[in-house]
Amino acid sequence: MPNEMIASCSYISTARAGLADTDFQAILDEANERNATLGLTGLLAFNGLNFMQTLEGARQNVYECIRLIEMDRRHNGMVIFDRREIRQREFSGWTMAGIRMRSADKLCRVELDQLLSADGVRPETRKNFQSFQSYGRPAAL
Repeated sequence: MPNEMIASCSYISTARAGLADTDFQAILDEANERNATLGLTGLLAFNGLNFMQTLEGARQNVYECIRLIEMDRRHNGMVIFDRREIRQREFSGWTMAGIRMRSADKLCRVELDQLLSADGVRPETRKNFQSFQSYGRPAAL
């Protein structure tokens, strides 16, 4: 299996209005259970307004999971911005890591950097998640 390619899919979506941190934790708990069953790994970030996720594993399982995620009423407007075949998982250390990002929170930046520090994480993936931290912030006046 080490020579087989696996699928990686990344998306951004808009959270349902009023989605609470407890809802985000419930999503993470569900994702960890489902991903363990399907052999998937990934990272899910929530900035209070939007979700960003990278999901990886066997192609059929990734796209079946994406289909289920797309139907989840806790978000809408899903846009897949990256699909690729990869030789090595970027997030092999967990079934689904999650981070609640707050734009001005320096501890959040440290936590994100730790999650993205694995050798297999591509520079593009690091940049996408690091940029995501600023999404949804009100414009400076």
